[in-house]
Amino acid sequence: MIGVTVKKIVALCVVSLIGLASVADAASAPQKVERYQMAQHPFDFVPATKRSVPAWAKCPELWDKLRDAGWLEKDVVKADQIVWRESRCNPLAHNKQDPNTVAGVKGSLGLFQINLFWIQRTTYYPKGYLQTVLNRELMPADLFDVDITVSAAQALIVYDRAQGGCGWSAWLGC
Repeated sequence: MIGVTVKKIVALCVVSLIGLASVADAASAPQKVERYQMAQHPFDFVPATKRSVPAWAKCPELWDKLRDAGWLEKDVVKADQIVWRESRCNPLAHNKQDPNTVAGVKGSLGLFQINLFWIQRTTYYPKGYLQTVLNRELMPADLFDVDITVSAAQALIVYDRAQGGCGWSAWLGC
């Protein structure tokens, strides 16, 4: 009888220690992300404590969102220029002149003016390219969401670089 109680107490202690270790691990997660990003891009990583937005930035509110999403600093600077040119920093910008139509919506949308071509279903991407890469369902209106459009633009940059481009070919930014 006493052996069973001791086993329960030991099990409770072990579970408590695991729980405390998980809490400590979660608390140190931001530092781990920064260390990982630093290891991946040692010459282009700006820790959160040293971040600043230059006075000449066109879309200063976007800089930390891009950095938090893991963008390289050179891409943050380029994105500032592209977003200003494409949407004047307006996340609800909509160019209805672009020819692609999805779910009855035509054009390019959001900060980066992402063309709906990227969410169309195709033979190679039956869900759509961005849906496949981002692993989520997308409707045209989702491109007005800043976090989604930042992830989508980052995916397009990675795609272009994998094809041998500068990363900004979709925006004629090379």
